[in-house]
Amino acid sequence: MPRDLLAELAESAVPPPPPTFERSLHERLNQRLVVHQVLDLILKGSGYTIWHLACGLVGLLRLTITGKFEPDPKPGAGSAPDA
Repeated sequence: MPRDLLAELAESAVPPPPPTFERSLHERLNQRLVVHQVLDLILKGSGYTIWHLACGLVGLLRLTITGKFEPDPKPGAGSAPDA
């Protein structure tokens, strides 16, 4: 009768990890985390910043040309409904 695989694995000896295992793991992981965070900042944060800067510059240009400040209406900020 075949033995249970889990019981066989529970009885087998597992050697301890090498002393530098955690150090090398942390170094590789930290490098990847830094790369991921920098790419995230460049791709998402810069686009967000450029978009909002462009909106401000367009508003400034519109104010300069027309001489009027017309803020964009906020959603749900329409006139009050008739009671």
